[in-house]
Amino acid sequence: MGRVSLEVDANLHLGLYGPERCIVDAFRLRHQEGEEVAVEALRRWLRRQGSVPAELLGMAHLFPRSEPSLLHVLQVLL
Repeated sequence: MGRVSLEVDANLHLGLYGPERCIVDAFRLRHQEGEEVAVEALRRWLRRQGSVPAELLGMAHLFPRSEPSLLHVLQVLL
């Protein structure tokens, strides 16, 4: 779900999340980090060339706690 594995060496692999998953997590954890962090992450992502809101919403659908607020902010920003 938006994660790739990066092999550092034979004994160490790191899991890295893509930007869409990071935004979904920011909305999912907005009660801890603040809603401003999530909204700003979404704004920056929307300014990137190649950002596809439908893909972001598809990932958000897998995380029901984040989907309603992300959808609301996305509608306001677009």
